[in-house]
Amino acid sequence: MKPLVSFGIVAFKQVPKIYAILDRISAWSKESNVPVYFHPVLSPQFRAGSVCPDEATFLSKSNALISVGGDGTFLSAVHLSQFSGKPVIGVNMGGLGFLTDIGPEELEESLGRMVKGDYRTTAKMLLKAIVVRDGREIKTMRALNDVFINRFDMPKLTSIKAYSGDQFISQFVSDGLIVASPSGSTAYSLAAGGPIMDPDVKAILLTPICPHSLTERPLILSCERTVRLVMSQKTAEVMLSADGIETMRLKSGDEVIVSYCGDQTNLIQLSQRSHFDCLRLKLGWGKDFKDSDRVE
Repeated sequence: MKPLVSFGIVAFKQVPKIYAILDRISAWSKESNVPVYFHPVLSPQFRAGSVCPDEATFLSKSNALISVGGDGTFLSAVHLSQFSGKPVIGVNMGGLGFLTDIGPEELEESLGRMVKGDYRTTAKMLLKAIVVRDGREIKTMRALNDVFINRFDMPKLTSIKAYSGDQFISQFVSDGLIVASPSGSTAYSLAAGGPIMDPDVKAILLTPICPHSLTERPLILSCERTVRLVMSQKTAEVMLSADGIETMRLKSGDEVIVSYCGDQTNLIQLSQRSHFDCLRLKLGWGKDFKDSDRVE
């Protein structure tokens, strides 16, 4: 791959372990003579390095983006790059970290590999959500993991009609609905009881959040059809969100049309772990077996 000649560092959580990683990146930059630029949000706290004055400068100077945190910070970096061709990778400082590929113990080695072009990129399916109000398209969002509708401010159930293409699925009475990509199947949808999907599958996952009926289960739908969600209750107190980052409040009668809009191909991967290797590692599969060293 093409060698990466500068890095933009994204970090939001103000905790000592994050700053320790930032200090290591700054020290590596000076030793390797490879420029790194820090997101402007770090200017009040970060003690060393080059903090950019604004996001436009930050993006223009950075050949690739590195998130330091969990999957939420990684998603913020992807949205910050506006789903452009700028490569993105994450240092996992969170919990499970399905999207972040670098462990703190391999930080300097990983930076060196990317400078030499010793990395590969992976493709992740993207979702596009269009909000239609009174027959007009008023908002477009994109998401790497999921688009979801959830209640806010009011402890009451939502009522949402769901369609796959022109086919009516059901009217879901629940806390909300999640429309997830395969990579998003290990995020909010998994916490809501949804299945794990192979990332190579081109499909859309529809998961109700705490449905009023126990028989309403998650659905795997073809990505060749749109998923249309209609806010059917008279007083809708719900919020639409793309990856938990971009949000807007919905009104009664609003429609949200979610579709497959191509692949995000600039996500850097350094490890050779397969999807199933990652699941075993992150979720602890098989650790309760007495002969846990057995390989089949």
